[in-house]
Amino acid sequence: MSLNRWSLFFLASAIGLTACSPMEQVRRPTLREVRLGSVQGRAAQDVPLRSGEIAGEVTGIDPSRQEIQVLVDDGRRQVLTYAFNRTRVMYHGLDYNVDNLEAGDRIAFDSRAHDGSFVDTIHILEPVQARSGPRVATPAPARPRTEVVEGTVESVDVNRGFFDLRPRAGSTVTVSVPYNARAADIDSFRSLRRGDSVRVEGEFVSRDSFQLLSFLSPRGR
Repeated sequence: MSLNRWSLFFLASAIGLTACSPMEQVRRPTLREVRLGSVQGRAAQDVPLRSGEIAGEVTGIDPSRQEIQVLVDDGRRQVLTYAFNRTRVMYHGLDYNVDNLEAGDRIAFDSRAHDGSFVDTIHILEPVQARSGPRVATPAPARPRTEVVEGTVESVDVNRGFFDLRPRAGSTVTVSVPYNARAADIDSFRSLRRGDSVRVEGEFVSRDSFQLLSFLSPRGR
């Protein structure tokens, strides 16, 4: 009976200690995780304003002038001047570079920072992706469909950057060489002579005008 009472005593003590111990803190997401859209809502929000801070939304960033345009919550527009190597950007207790800021982020900063003055610390209260989701990059425009033309060179105008090419079938095509063509293609163009057989790749800009992309077989025989 005594053993049972002591067992109950130790069990109750263990339960009491567990109840009094602090709960494990929930891991806060990183800025990268929120930017990628892994976290949204309240979990992405940082702590409330600290003493002396005011809040606003980033409306623009000008790296060349090291300025951040902010629309303050009271309706004022303010420009914050920052230093790449000195201004601290903090989110959930972690330090980031100013480059990590994006337009639309809600931030907090010292209310004593005025237009043109140096801002020491910026707290990200809520990244823009926490409200709008991840930003999907606009896909690059598809490369124009290229065509291949093969024929005999009829004339070359090196100064004006084009040559006339007569295909095996069809009318003469004027081939233009762009000013920013590859060095190898420019050399091939300059070495062209009337009667050379060439095969070129590029794009038709009209029925008889062709923009060169590359020589496939310059001066081929």
